[in-house]
Amino acid sequence: MKLAPSCCMIAFALVWLGARAVAAPPDSAAVQAEHSDIGLGKETASSHTSHPDAQWYPEAGLGLFIHWGICSVKAMNISWPMIPGRALAKQRIIDPAERERIIRESDYNLNGRPPEITPNEYWEMAKDFNPQNYDPDKWMAAAKEAGFEYAVLTTRHHEGFALWPSAYGDFSTTNYMGGRDLLKPYVEACRKHGLKVGLYYSPPNWHFERDYKDFMYGGGHSKNPEFPPLGPDLKPRATKPSAEELARFQAADEAMVRGQVQELLTRYGKIDLLWFDGRAPTPNGRNCITIEEIRQLQPGIVINPRMHGHGDFITYERNLTTDRVASGWAEFCNTWTSGWSHQNIPFRADGFVLGQFVKCRSLGINYLLGVGPMASGEFCDGIYHNMAVVAGWMKRNATSVKGPKPLPASESASVPATASASTRYLFAVPKFRTSGAFDKDLLPPEDETLTLKGVAEPASVKLLGDGSVLKFAYADQTVTIQLPAAKRTPWVDVVQVDLKQAAR
Repeated sequence: MKLAPSCCMIAFALVWLGARAVAAPPDSAAVQAEHSDIGLGKETASSHTSHPDAQWYPEAGLGLFIHWGICSVKAMNISWPMIPGRALAKQRIIDPAERERIIRESDYNLNGRPPEITPNEYWEMAKDFNPQNYDPDKWMAAAKEAGFEYAVLTTRHHEGFALWPSAYGDFSTTNYMGGRDLLKPYVEACRKHGLKVGLYYSPPNWHFERDYKDFMYGGGHSKNPEFPPLGPDLKPRATKPSAEELARFQAADEAMVRGQVQELLTRYGKIDLLWFDGRAPTPNGRNCITIEEIRQLQPGIVINPRMHGHGDFITYERNLTTDRVASGWAEFCNTWTSGWSHQNIPFRADGFVLGQFVKCRSLGINYLLGVGPMASGEFCDGIYHNMAVVAGWMKRNATSVKGPKPLPASESASVPATASASTRYLFAVPKFRTSGAFDKDLLPPEDETLTLKGVAEPASVKLLGDGSVLKFAYADQTVTIQLPAAKRTPWVDVVQVDLKQAAR
């Protein structure tokens, strides 16, 4: 495939110079900058597939997002540790002598030491990645018990390592682990336990791009354009590729994305969801393989918009930046700890996680909750413990989140709420310290007054968890409910309101 040099040089400039800087609160700043670095732009989902095999998606509610890769060897975050310079995205370095010091000492994170790992060192972990206790059957059994309806596994993250024996490139289980296929057991386990099969795939492939990519965090260069582009050893690049070299690389990159996606969609039977994350840094990066071509291979598949710019649903990440009921299909992904992959860090409180889940359901949005297996292929005990807590909550409260819809437009509540026929479910979410999400941040329960407006008079109001009756008053189509602190739990408490007649 012949690519015009002018287009190549434009695309190269985006890779070489990095993405624009973002100065915002920590989570949202990181999301925006990372998305820019992998070529994500505005997403649209003005319509979704009408194929009958895909209509499970808006009712799924809860999905399990599994980030796994060679990063698990050192229990570090996936892919991003090899990209330094986040501090430079926030600070302008004016003094030439200070710039020279930073380059000389590789102090791109402005913490007085070199980055924790270079890209070359990161990729060396592939030699030690060989999960001997890989047991996705156990993963999915626990997930199903906890109420998860679908799962999404990172088949290839930005790091570039493919978890199946791909015929493309030189960085997959074809070249390591004797060609072992880690995807097949996962797909089989999902099907066995009744979860829809989702595959994550990152078109950006930093290993394949290693001779061309600038490994400085994008915002760092936008804030400090005087710094040189960095190679995979995090040393300044001494040369630039010619237009012809770049064109050859880009053509090969697009062919790899196309070929690997075809492998994923033809080797494992029916795939329910394809979750892209970015686009290849090439002129045709959005259409290495088109949505139409994907549907020819998997007619009933659900596709996110993160490669093509449009898809069957829109995605929110780490921050649910809406309070409006979704007009189409939508999903919010976040982590159970503060990182996507397995790390030795604490889990967020289950009350916090369940609070995010019920808010999503009150808006008609799916919640994709992230965990990471260890290098051994096992989930850590913390994942199973927290899944058991969620499973217990689901046994008592599933009727409030599985099946019900957001409130009718004529109704409103003081807390997240759902509706099913003449029943309303109000979610009393535990409170945490400002910006807190962990057990240590949980505030003591207080008496709470809940309101539900625009409804008929209730026949009964009770706490779904234990069936206890709650005091309420009704006037002017408004229900006022008293929820005593003594009835609260550390999780989400669900109040069931049965109306005497369905809402008009």
